[in-house]
Amino acid sequence: MKISQTKSIFALLIVTFFLSACLGNQSGDSNSNASNTLLTANSNRETTVQDDVENLGKIIKLPSAPLEATYSETSPNDRNAAPNEKKLVAVLKFSPEDAAKIVTNAGKYKPSVVSDIDAEMWFPPELVAKSQETGDEYLKGVEYAANDFIQPPYLNGKLTRLNNTDYFVLELVSF
Repeated sequence: MKISQTKSIFALLIVTFFLSACLGNQSGDSNSNASNTLLTANSNRETTVQDDVENLGKIIKLPSAPLEATYSETSPNDRNAAPNEKKLVAVLKFSPEDAAKIVTNAGKYKPSVVSDIDAEMWFPPELVAKSQETGDEYLKGVEYAANDFIQPPYLNGKLTRLNNTDYFVLELVSF
């Protein structure tokens, strides 16, 4: 009787040990998920998405007035980075006539190249849907020089016209 009671206690201890290990992993996953959410929330504080064309015109040069504009300015996450380092990503939709003019002028600065753009969740819904058609989350386009859009504090950048659209993705950096 004493042997079977010892076996029962031992079995109970083993089951308890395994259950506590499983529960421990779940709480570890919860902690990592919570910290990932916190990191995302912190990085989102540095990024704001806006659609005010007039305000965008104060930040960068606009060679033509866009029909639509959505943009985001971010600061680097690296604490060692200079405080004035910024990045601006804008999705601009122009009329077909203005789009043609922009492409013609941008082509004067450097030759165009085929390019892919990562589709951000804040891009217009039709562009996000277009990026998901191929399953690779990229938007295909042609990259041009962004010289006509650059204005301090931004110093460098690129302009990508998305294939089969009048949408452009403008990426400018201050470094």
